[in-house]
Amino acid sequence: MWTSEWKDEYRRKLCSAAEAAKAVRSGDLIVLPICLGQPSNLIMDAIADRKDEVSDVEFLANLIVRPYKIFKPEYSGSFNVTTAFVSTRPLRARFPAENGYGPYAPISVFSSSKMFSVYRRPTVTSLMVTPPDDDGFVNLGPDLMFTRTLVEGRMTSQGPMGGARTVIAEVNDQYVPVRGNTRVHISKFTHIVENSTPLPAAPPPPVSDSHRRIAQNVVSLLRDRDSIQIGIGAIPMIISDLIVDADLKDIGIFTEMLPTGAPKWVEKGICTNRFKSFRPGEITCNFMGPVGELYDFVRDNPLVGFQTNEITNNPAVIGSEERMVGINGGIEVDLTSQVASMSIGNHMLSGFGGQSDFAMGCKISKLGRFIIAMQATARDSQGELTSRIVPYLTPGSLVGTLACHVDYVATEFGIAGPLDGMPFEKRAEALIEIAHPRFQDELVRAAKERKLFR
Repeated sequence: MWTSEWKDEYRRKLCSAAEAAKAVRSGDLIVLPICLGQPSNLIMDAIADRKDEVSDVEFLANLIVRPYKIFKPEYSGSFNVTTAFVSTRPLRARFPAENGYGPYAPISVFSSSKMFSVYRRPTVTSLMVTPPDDDGFVNLGPDLMFTRTLVEGRMTSQGPMGGARTVIAEVNDQYVPVRGNTRVHISKFTHIVENSTPLPAAPPPPVSDSHRRIAQNVVSLLRDRDSIQIGIGAIPMIISDLIVDADLKDIGIFTEMLPTGAPKWVEKGICTNRFKSFRPGEITCNFMGPVGELYDFVRDNPLVGFQTNEITNNPAVIGSEERMVGINGGIEVDLTSQVASMSIGNHMLSGFGGQSDFAMGCKISKLGRFIIAMQATARDSQGELTSRIVPYLTPGSLVGTLACHVDYVATEFGIAGPLDGMPFEKRAEALIEIAHPRFQDELVRAAKERKLFR
């Protein structure tokens, strides 16, 4: 099997997308990897074309970057779309505000392997891979969040558990091979579809002056030898850019998503990873977004190691970094410093993701810090300016990070913190100081009504 024998097996499993799609049955649960690990439209659209032949198929879709036609209304009779992380345009269109968060599944990244192998084992998965090497191993590329569990399951004392019944590999010679825990033998797949297709590359999000001021405040909290995790969005991207110009030395990267600024950090010598606890000298990440300038950087780069979520999102592993710093976003923060990072009321905008994993990990880290970076205001549905620092979270909003896990909150108006150990009356005062001046008086009145102020 490890010599030329694998080639016969490869040929036996090689088929068209339409043939592979026939493996989907009524009542199946389809789960894909996230972002770049997802197959192209070829396979998923072939599955959607079977809408008149199957029923009650659940598609758990997360961070989808391609416009699969399965999201169109005419397919909803056969395919029930649920999600654990909205965020991207194809999914936001499928989950408008009037849908509430009923179709949302609360999943933390760290525990997802347990869930997918024990409680919610998928029956079908499909993933993009590189062509096989001389020994029949393909490369899973720059996404390991769910991928290995979906394909292989997990080994337990009771033997292997999980792994999808149907595993459809899309072999793409334009996919990016990366280092880390990324090799899988073709024997793990039930179907193989060859398709040469370019990878998506999303445009950078728009950047405002307030974004830049927030990023400057966050960068001021960073220190030499920090191990850094940065979340998704415009503010994290600007933070990445500003770190290039910061007077920092020997920073490391231990993160879910690879920061967009990582190539520049390495080129300038800021990022050496020398003082990381986990695999010193190497960037540790779990996945990357569809960012064109990162493709060449990660391609077979020994400085970048992609690891599974059971490592990158394990609070104990995160906490073993002595100077772990998590930088994440929020939608609302109340005056006790609870963070709503997923929804406004019942309207889902993202998901649990790994924010809670890193909040706990940073709390374990000896010199760790957990930072929430957010704009102080937003526009409501009528276009009116509203404060994102609020007396109470909007009813129905899901708490993504507990008040006891937040060390700093940074807006364009300043930094609140360190909050660790600070009583609520002082927290409320610190948060009001970084709110938009227009809303500070009413926040003071609200704090008095909540009896946060004496």
